[in-house]
Amino acid sequence: MSDWFAGVPTLGVLFKRFMINAAWASIVLFAMLVLQLPAEYAAVVYFGVLVVNGVMAFVFLRQRANA
Repeated sequence: MSDWFAGVPTLGVLFKRFMINAAWASIVLFAMLVLQLPAEYAAVVYFGVLVVNGVMAFVFLRQRANA
């Protein structure tokens, strides 16, 4: 997991990781829809992806500021 957050070399790699996270979240949300789980669980997954992507963006910007 630490490799996922650390060492983002370019903006393109960051965008790719954003899209991979969004794809996994879409798959999980679709599975939750099929299983008819409560909407609160879906909200946790959705906002969790936003938080993870935000942390990655923050780490990327910090790396660029320190370089």
